[in-house]
Amino acid sequence: MLQEETFLKHDMSKNKVKSIKVLDGTTLESTEAATQTATSRVIVDSYFSDKLNLSCIYTTGAGETNNTCSITVWGYIGDKSEDNNYPYDGTRNGSIAADEDNWIQLGTYAVSSGTATFTATTFNIVGASAATAYDAQFLIDILFSKIRIAASESGVATNKGTLTVVASVQ
Repeated sequence: MLQEETFLKHDMSKNKVKSIKVLDGTTLESTEAATQTATSRVIVDSYFSDKLNLSCIYTTGAGETNNTCSITVWGYIGDKSEDNNYPYDGTRNGSIAADEDNWIQLGTYAVSSGTATFTATTFNIVGASAATAYDAQFLIDILFSKIRIAASESGVATNKGTLTVVASVQ
């Protein structure tokens, strides 16, 4: 009986919502890599999860208008790492660091005449006024054992905006 109770406790715990702050007032640059190198991004272990909720606060820079914060989600498709902190915390793992090296962007595809065309999904928050906070929430289906979030800002060279993102997985 004890083994069954232990199994049920463990099994139920997999379905709880886990949250981690992946960006915390991060200054946005014009590219993902300039905003935050791939090796500095927080890796979220999402092995038992099928939903990702991104809660975001984008604050435009002083004197800047009509800027856009773009957020992408990268999913890990490489070998399962042995040096993670299972199951849901920020794992730094040098062996899986580079973009496009065992990581792919979430996206969609369209089929035309038997040819599938992939389009990476970008989540945009448009900032219309200077020094203003804009909040947004994106609910995403995921099927990856690990994810990480990247961001950039378009339309600005100085007075850059900032972004805070809390990732919740369930």
